[in-house]
Amino acid sequence: MSRPVICEPMPERPIEHPAVDAWSRLGPKRVEPEAIERLKRKSKSAVYRLRGVGPDGSNVIAKRCLTATAQTERAIYEECLPCLPVASLRSYGFLEDPANPAFSWLFLEDASGQEYSPDDAGHRISAARWLAAIHTCRLESLTHSLPDRGPSHYLKLLRGSRAAFVKHLANPALAAEELATLRSVAHQFDLLESQWADVEAFCDTVPRTLVHGDLVPKNVRLTALPAGFGLFVFDWEYAGWGVPATDLCRFTGRDGLGADLATYEAVLADSGRRFEFGKVRQLAQYGTIFRVLDNLAWALSSLTVSDSQRYLVKPISHLSIYERQMTEALRPVEWRD
Repeated sequence: MSRPVICEPMPERPIEHPAVDAWSRLGPKRVEPEAIERLKRKSKSAVYRLRGVGPDGSNVIAKRCLTATAQTERAIYEECLPCLPVASLRSYGFLEDPANPAFSWLFLEDASGQEYSPDDAGHRISAARWLAAIHTCRLESLTHSLPDRGPSHYLKLLRGSRAAFVKHLANPALAAEELATLRSVAHQFDLLESQWADVEAFCDTVPRTLVHGDLVPKNVRLTALPAGFGLFVFDWEYAGWGVPATDLCRFTGRDGLGADLATYEAVLADSGRRFEFGKVRQLAQYGTIFRVLDNLAWALSSLTVSDSQRYLVKPISHLSIYERQMTEALRPVEWRD
């Protein structure tokens, strides 16, 4: 599904729009856009498409986010992707927000091409080839600029999330069914932590790689090649250096690409990296668990301490979805209390 587009009214003086103002400070040949499209705007991030201001009249994506996040994406686009044997989007520049140094602007090439469908076997095979190409490249010299995305990162998420929602268990505004969801999530966290030594032991056998961290259809575009498809992958704000489990997540639809694991294993073998299929499948299973931990942490971050039901309905509904996802993710690993 395409990200929603809202065409903002063009200011009388376009330079007054914050995205255009930031773009102008990089000294481009063209500053004034044909149109400004809002792709996302939240409290900590905003994404705009500036039409016609790029090279040869192309569009430019202007992304404003927290500086730490922007620095990670900048490192991906400027240092990592150019070293990899895959197509990538161009970075047009980076700028600290003149109005608030806690935020920065990143300017990128606009991704074009076909939308990704996890229901298409050709798309899943192409995703597997792209991932294998990423995971067989050595980028160790660049790891200093990337956040950790190993199992310790997800253990911190687990512990932090559990500490955050314990206080909600005594909230009188929650119905019995909602409290049951919280208790079930708490039980899942306990089970996960009791088995975490096994997770870490397995992950220690897997070479560290570049990890996207949010590899879902909305962050991918396809271009036709003589043999399959090439992928343009964007939105690297959750990227890091770690175990390539999350990107192999077995969820499909809006939550994952469902990359073909047999193809992934075969490409690894062709590159000289032997990785038997059972191990690939186990890595993907752990990746699904990591992915749901991310989802749970996000949902719990929006769960406020409130005695008003209307502030709790939406985050609890998300928690219910992710509680069921975790139940599904844990089933293949066959852990027991």
